[in-house]
Amino acid sequence: MEALGINTGLLLTQLLVVIFLLAFPIATLVDLGRKRLTGTPLAIWALIICVIPVLGSLAYWIIKPAAESR
Repeated sequence: MEALGINTGLLLTQLLVVIFLLAFPIATLVDLGRKRLTGTPLAIWALIICVIPVLGSLAYWIIKPAAESR
């Protein structure tokens, strides 16, 4: 790949960053779906995670909203 002018190390680093930027919000939405949140809190969290994926996901994992008890 060096003959083509492609830096393999940089390419792999960029690939890992893109995978992280896609997987982190998806994993957060999956975890959000498994919690027993309903109504407005669920909608607000989903909207925050979709609008600002990395910051919203980070906020979700820091705050860790408790599931509603039934």
